Amino acid sequence: MPRTRHGLVLAASALLALTSCNGGPDSPISPSDLPSLDLTSLVSSVEVATARAASRPGAAPAPAGGPEITVSGNPTVVNGGTLSAVVAASSPFQAVYVYVEGRSVSLASEAAGGIDGYFELRLPAPLTTAAVLLTFPQAIPLSELDFRFAVADPSGAIGPYAGLSTTVASVGTGDVQVTLSWDADSDVDLHVVDPSGEEVYYANRTAASGGSLDLDSNAGCSIDGVRNENITWPVGRAPRGEYTVRVDYWSSCGVDRTNYTVRVNAGGSVQIFTGTFTGSGDQGGRGSGTLITVFERTTGPAAAARDATAAAGSATAVATSTKTLTSPHK
Repeated sequence: MPRTRHGLVLAASALLALTSCNGGPDSPISPSDLPSLDLTSLVSSVEVATARAASRPGAAPAPAGGPEITVSGNPTVVNGGTLSAVVAASSPFQAVYVYVEGRSVSLASEAAGGIDGYFELRLPAPLTTAAVLLTFPQAIPLSELDFRFAVADPSGAIGPYAGLSTTVASVGTGDVQVTLSWDADSDVDLHVVDPSGEEVYYANRTAASGGSLDLDSNAGCSIDGVRNENITWPVGRAPRGEYTVRVDYWSSCGVDRTNYTVRVNAGGSVQIFTGTFTGSGDQGGRGSGTLITVFERTTGPAAAARDATAAAGSATAVATSTKTLTSPHK
């Protein structure tokens, strides 16, 4: 089953504000005055199953009579996380193109000052539907990403581009970062056990070792639509030893199926796992969930032994920190 805003953006915003206030034929500021962003500074990779996209410079190719598509996916992404975008076409396709629109930096065009580059993904066989997995660097220099997708049929004819707009939620990163994303309005929980045996999850958000759950979505079926969770250990704090990652289906909140993706970044060593949940959920707490992976960290401070007082405190937190299940959401 398993398998911040950057100074550049602020400067661009300031220049754009000046343009809107003082614009006109005599204005010294134009979109070409804005520095360019490269696509690979916003998106680390694009893939479908075992096929991985190549990044290309310049503008994405223009449509030329190929298949029309629809695109769906999470409206929120996190730095260091993932986005699974489902692309469905009117007829078979064998290539996928992805770029980020210039309006992500408040530009009306793709001219100089926009975002250079696009991804081209060649599939081994034609498909009519594909889950396109995008991964993101631990620092994303924009607060929103407006994606454009297109596909090409087996003869190479490219269809019209379709958009997917997302907001970037800034989360913590560090020597260890584990992210979870999913595709439905359900309550899915991320759990990570550190080398001392302490578990970071919704009822114990901060560990003595420095681990922290800083994003918890759809808690108790109070649907916020973010559909991401993040647990991280800051640089220099992640202890050496064994970490266990689990994902728990706390509640379906009334949906039929939930697909999820987990990304584990341990000192730059990255693993991605995907899976599916069905059923109603278990409303689980400490120790609950599907095992995703166990990984070892060989550097970092020694894991502190947990004393009886700390263990008791954690047990009390588990007993007293509960979720309230609200009416199911369809």
